[in-house]
Amino acid sequence: MVMKQILSLSLLLAFSTQAEWSVKPAANPKAPGKGLAVAKDGKPVAHFVFGEGQKKPFLHVYGKEGELLTNPGVGPDGKDTGKFPHHRGIYIGWRIISGGQFDLWHIHKGEIMRVKEIKSAKATESGVTIVADIEWRTGKVGKSDDLLISETRTLVISRISGHPGQNNAGRTQVDFHTELTAARDLTLGGDLQHAGCHFRAHTEVASKWTKFTSYLWEPEGKKAGNGKILSKEWKWNRLQFPIGKNWYSATQFNAPNQPVEELSWRDYGRFGFFFKKDLKKGETQKLNYRFHISPSEAPALESHPPQVSKEQKESWTATAQEAYKQFSKWVVKQ
Repeated sequence: MVMKQILSLSLLLAFSTQAEWSVKPAANPKAPGKGLAVAKDGKPVAHFVFGEGQKKPFLHVYGKEGELLTNPGVGPDGKDTGKFPHHRGIYIGWRIISGGQFDLWHIHKGEIMRVKEIKSAKATESGVTIVADIEWRTGKVGKSDDLLISETRTLVISRISGHPGQNNAGRTQVDFHTELTAARDLTLGGDLQHAGCHFRAHTEVASKWTKFTSYLWEPEGKKAGNGKILSKEWKWNRLQFPIGKNWYSATQFNAPNQPVEELSWRDYGRFGFFFKKDLKKGETQKLNYRFHISPSEAPALESHPPQVSKEQKESWTATAQEAYKQFSKWVVKQ
């Protein structure tokens, strides 16, 4: 019996030391809310944030030195902080739902997105998968707190090898899969700056580095105003931005054959894809996005602010195109 116990303990210890990835409940650092902390080799990679003091669930992403790359939106005192604090991490929402009276983007009238249940949170040798049931509710808007949308959100967080010119040992990959089921007849509406699935860089970018950011996207699309590009065939969009002394890129990939109308981008580091959709009660809209967040080279051209060179644009475009091909093949297999 003693020998069996020793053997079992040895196997457990071996498994623990081999498991590079971990996910565990943890408070949201330096801001309200709780969540799930995702780490690799003991270093923070991401944090799924929700709970008391948060209007919506979202995903934080960390850099190579453990610095926060995404916008917290709220300070330790629970008060909104920075420019457009309703933009938080990697998130999703629509400004107009069900005739226009509910705003599940700003969420400033009393609406709420509430995590009902964490269905699973598992770490493997290749990454972490989190599955959450989320309720989009009217909250304090109207006569009662009614359900608008039931969402099942699956986040798969992993690392993939780097590419020449990326100046990194690997990229953080986030697969964002969501299933939105309407609890009543409603409209996902609004406009491209206030709806869809988006990434928002840390508020430091908005306060210090707006002239230093740059974007690449595919296809070229049709420009329809500042930060508004039209296309029904969006593949990807890439943001280049600094945090402290380090440079990073964030790329969002849009799955083929899913709704998309416009690309929204801003120089303060917020971007995402938008579409409008009418849903009948019980109808489900499934969406797949992939994000790559990676250390990057600084812009090569010496100027103020520094400019990205032609060679860098070509290299980064080729990397994104190849990553999009891999994502497209992955989506087909799902």
